[in-house]
Amino acid sequence: MALSMPERQAITREMARRYKRAGKRERGLMLDELCALSGYNRSYAARRLREVARDPTRRRRRRRRGRRPFYGPELIAPLAKVWATLGGICGKRLVAAMPADRRGPGAPR
Repeated sequence: MALSMPERQAITREMARRYKRAGKRERGLMLDELCALSGYNRSYAARRLREVARDPTRRRRRRRRGRRPFYGPELIAPLAKVWATLGGICGKRLVAAMPADRRGPGAPR
């Protein structure tokens, strides 16, 4: 017998209140219980419990993804000018078009 969506949501809301205050061992048991009741995957169940337990008035911070910039602003401005002058070519061709003594650190020789 499968639970309806409102029933799953009600169970998740109720468990999320306890999940927020529970310790690590209790959380694991609660996840097992929710997975058995709702049929959710374990990672999805954990995410749902965290989302429901989160305070809606609290804002989430955005994490910056990716690498840090390799070149600083003092090199980006002239490089952008050269790039625009050459018609916006890709980086591989841009390196080949620039003289070897003017290439930045880490550029192929």
